[in-house]
This record gives sequence, structure tokens and C-alpha cells, in this order.
Amino acid sequence: MKIETYLTFPGTAEAAMAFYAEVFGTEVTDLQRMGEMPDMPPMSDDVGNLIGHARINIQGRLLMASDSFEAFSGPHQGFHGFSLSAQCNTPDEAKALFAQLADGGEVTMPMDKTFWAAAFGMCRDKFGVPWMVNCDAEDS
Repeated sequence: MKIETYLTFPGTAEAAMAFYAEVFGTEVTDLQRMGEMPDMPPMSDDVGNLIGHARINIQGRLLMASDSFEAFSGPHQGFHGFSLSAQCNTPDEAKALFAQLADGGEVTMPMDKTFWAAAFGMCRDKFGVPWMVNCDAEDS
């Protein structure tokens, strides 16, 4: 069994997935618009162009996403109560990844050395998704 991440965006899934693919050096491997999905009710072009499902593979883990579709899921409530966590191999890798994720977003805990990590920081990216970027301390 694997647990994978599925995010629902307020109409920004396509841009978010392109951003994550660039940041993590991969590509969007699946992208289906709402209007392309089978057995969907008739919908306006605005809704039909929303992302019904997208995914990228980040080093063997899937990050999947769609746009919220109010008729099924109600209005988007934002991202609360979780963080995506990236474990890096070196402090420099952690710092570089953190800078990319935080660009255009909000740093909630600056990247720094902690008692458990050689480098750790928290941010919300420009799409509002919370991230923790970590590189374990050398003696961990």
C-alpha cells in the first residue's frame, strides 16, 4: 500500500501542477479536463476547461490534483490542517527547493538549522499549499 497526495485547487490546478513539475524536475503525466471526463453532466465551457484530474510522479510518489467543482465538492475552502513534506539529501538541496517553493508565496518559518535538522523551513507556495522542507542533521 502507498499513500499518495491529492490536492483540489480553486481553478488553478493546471498552473499548480506545471509549477510542481518544473520545481521537481518532472512532467505532468496525466491531465484531463472536466469536459473530457466520461459520464459527466452537461457543463459550461468554463467548467469543462477546469482540470478533472492531473498527476506528476516525483521520485516514485504521485502528486495528483484537480480543480474544485462546486456542484460536487462545494466552494474551495483553501488548504488547512496539513503540509506537504519534502525530505532533501543536503542542506543546499533543501535551501534551493525551499526558495523555489516559497517564491511568490509566504515563508511561515525561515529555512534554518534546527535541533533535528541541518536545514528546515516552512512556507505556503503561490497556490496556498503548505510545505515543510527538511534535511536531517548529519548525526540523525
